[in-house]
Amino acid sequence: MSESIRLTSRLAVHCLPALEALVFFNARQFRLRAQIEATVERFGAPKIVAFEGWLRVQVEGLPDVQCLYAVRGEDDEPVGVVVYIRDSIDRITVVHLSVASDITLHLNGGARLVLYRLLQQIHRVARCTKGISRVELAYKAAKTPQTWAALA
Repeated sequence: MSESIRLTSRLAVHCLPALEALVFFNARQFRLRAQIEATVERFGAPKIVAFEGWLRVQVEGLPDVQCLYAVRGEDDEPVGVVVYIRDSIDRITVVHLSVASDITLHLNGGARLVLYRLLQQIHRVARCTKGISRVELAYKAAKTPQTWAALA
């Protein structure tokens, strides 16, 4: 079964339980526990807020973060989220990233496809934003963040 995934920057408040599960209770987050803890220590903890019928993931130490959601179905169920910020004149940093743990059961290509589409869109944003030359992913395997050239 192949299901269509759409990217959006807006998520309706009725999606709160699914977004909470995605951000805070992802079954695969144990794989990146140390990286997630380091990112929370560096940037602050994510929190979900509702405003005028829409949800946003905010980060306590970063007032200007932006969100992009991967959604499926008629109800726009969130299956992926990326939270990012322009934290320097030439860089966008992805400070939080999550893909639903059950996505592989419902989507041909699974979690990697959703992850790829979210990061590809951030890369497009970077290329279209004046002055941005790189995108950095805060979750990392080594001591230095993963960086991609935005204009490559």
